[in-house]
Amino acid sequence: MEPSILLVSEGLVHPSLPARFFLRRALVTLPGYRFRRAPSLEALPPTATDRFRAIVLYLHHETISPGALERLEDFVRGGGGLLAVHSASASFQGEERYVDILGGRFVEHGPVEPFEVCPVEPGLTTPQEAIFGDIPAFSVKDELYRHEYDPGNQIHFYTPIGDEREPVVWTRRFSQGRVCYCALGHTISSVRHPQVWQILQRGLAWVSHGEEALH
Repeated sequence: MEPSILLVSEGLVHPSLPARFFLRRALVTLPGYRFRRAPSLEALPPTATDRFRAIVLYLHHETISPGALERLEDFVRGGGGLLAVHSASASFQGEERYVDILGGRFVEHGPVEPFEVCPVEPGLTTPQEAIFGDIPAFSVKDELYRHEYDPGNQIHFYTPIGDEREPVVWTRRFSQGRVCYCALGHTISSVRHPQVWQILQRGLAWVSHGEEALH
């Protein structure tokens, strides 16, 4: 049976409506999945682990109810996957439990401008899981998000800023669940970028335990 994925997405400007529409249309064309949409995590049912393999989170909300946060935490702890995109890291910033699930918190961003995104060299810091294959370095025009993040995250792509490396894509395990965060996606051109779309597809395959889709 095809795994069911819950797409939680809302916004007119952040994230932009055209970018959200594109991502929704692109996701539903992927073979091997069934998608259901919801405007917020408040719609996450208590039985989410039984009903969904993963959640795609592409929105910007400031608050979340204690009940919805508990259901999200239980979902991921119980083995559910979470693919969080762009402004998901700027959501629920006052909720430490959410930050712990995601593995980081938005701090600031600059203007929409071009910057380089580079893959982390295998074995440079920690062994790299074969999630994103041989996706090469690329240039994208987007907001460059800066984050506070868990040093235990597995960084896969970064942007060089002077002598620093700002993580752009990371993965992490949260109890039995899997989390992938991609900081890109402010504009439709960013979401449609071939390498960004590859990253999102492979991130979804990994968090939903679709390892066969990675080979």
